[in-house]
Amino acid sequence: MNTEELLKLHDDTCKACRVIMQKKNSDYTGGKGATDPFANFNASKILDIHPVQGLLLRVIDKIKRIYSFTNDSELSVPNETVEDACDDIVNYAILAKAMLLEERGSPKRLTEEQELEGEKRIDIIGRNGNEGLHYSQIEQENAK
Repeated sequence: MNTEELLKLHDDTCKACRVIMQKKNSDYTGGKGATDPFANFNASKILDIHPVQGLLLRVIDKIKRIYSFTNDSELSVPNETVEDACDDIVNYAILAKAMLLEERGSPKRLTEEQELEGEKRIDIIGRNGNEGLHYSQIEQENAK
């Protein structure tokens, strides 16, 4: 797989994950009229478990499914693929981020400076690969 194919997979995965999240959110939070997108995770408070910790347990389930697949080259449940497990992890990560942002009070918006910093990092990674060197290079370039 080359970089272009990887980025296409990323785009396709994000689009598919959004559709999946929309459908599952309705199913898991009380139906189409539900107003709390985190209702099923918030239910973990009944057991004195932080909702994000409850969500992370579900991520571990998905990781174990992927782990089993890498060991056995198959999954026993026929209606869920290893790719489905990967998509679920993507959605759990987004849900965890959203829950943590909400817990802190409001969704975090990047400043223009932070966006430019991110673009610099992406540019340096694009030129040099992601070997960890880009952080020191960013600092050197910022010092100029």
